[in-house]
Amino acid sequence: MSLVRVFEYQCPASKGAKVEPEQFTDASITVVRSGVFGFRSDPGAQLLTAGSTMLANPGQQYEISHEHAGGDRCVIFRMDEGTLESLVGPPPRGAPRQYFARPVLPPTSRIEALRKLAEQCLASRGPVLELEALGLALAAEVGAQLGRAPQLESSRAPGRLARDGVHAALAAIEQGSTEELTLGDLARVAGMSPYHFLRVFKRETGLTPHRLLLRTRVFHALALLRDTRRPVTEIALDVGFGDLSNFIHAFRREVGCSPRDFRKTTPEAWAAAIRRPRGAR
Repeated sequence: MSLVRVFEYQCPASKGAKVEPEQFTDASITVVRSGVFGFRSDPGAQLLTAGSTMLANPGQQYEISHEHAGGDRCVIFRMDEGTLESLVGPPPRGAPRQYFARPVLPPTSRIEALRKLAEQCLASRGPVLELEALGLALAAEVGAQLGRAPQLESSRAPGRLARDGVHAALAAIEQGSTEELTLGDLARVAGMSPYHFLRVFKRETGLTPHRLLLRTRVFHALALLRDTRRPVTEIALDVGFGDLSNFIHAFRREVGCSPRDFRKTTPEAWAAAIRRPRGAR
C-alpha cells in the first residue's frame, strides 16, 4: 500500500451552497490551491484561502461553507497513519487517531512549494516514489509547524548497518527498475522507517531514490538505443517510463540531448562535444 496518496480535488459547491455536517474518514493534509471557503470544526470557524492547509484527523466532524465563492481547488495528501505517526508523533492519550492538534495552518512558502511540486508530478504522471517523497516532506513540515519533529532512528547507529541497508535498496532499484517501486518497499528492504530511509539514502548516495531510479532507467535505455533499432517509444516503455514525454525529459536531464540525437551521434562526435569548451561552437 502507498504511504501517501496524492490527488487534486475541485469542490463542486457554488456560492451560498447549503452547509451539511461531514466527517473525515482518513488522516490527510489538504493544501488549498485556489478559492475561498469557510471551515468549521471543534476549535471554531476559520476562512481558508490559497495556500492554507487543512489538517484532518480520522473521524473528525466538520462543515464547509461557501459564503463568498465556490469551486475551490485543493491538493489532498492522504496519509498512511503509521507513517504519519512517525512524522508528527503519536496521538495524545485518550484521543486515538488525533494526530493534528490544530485543524488549519496559515499559508507558508515551504508548504506552497511542496504543493506546486506535487502538482507538477501529477500533471506529468510522475512515479509514486516521487509523490510519496513529497508527501513525507509535507508531513514533516506540518509536524515542524506544530512543534513536533519527526522521530528518527538514532544517528549513532553503526554506519555499516546504514550502508548495508542502502546497498540492499540499490539492488532492489536495479532489479526492479521497470516496476512501480514505492518508498515503503525500499524502506522495508533497507530495514528503516521511510522518512529515515530517505535521509540516509541521500546522505550515502548523493541522490534521492526517485532520481536514482530515473537514472537507472536511462542507463538501461542507453544500451538499447545504441545497440538496437527499436523505436524510442518502445524503449521508453520497456525500461519503465509511463510515457514518452517523461522519458525524453529524464533523458535530456541525465545525458544532455534527446534519445534520437544520442542514437545519431557517433562516439567521436560525442567525445568532441565533451571536450569542447562551454559556449564554443
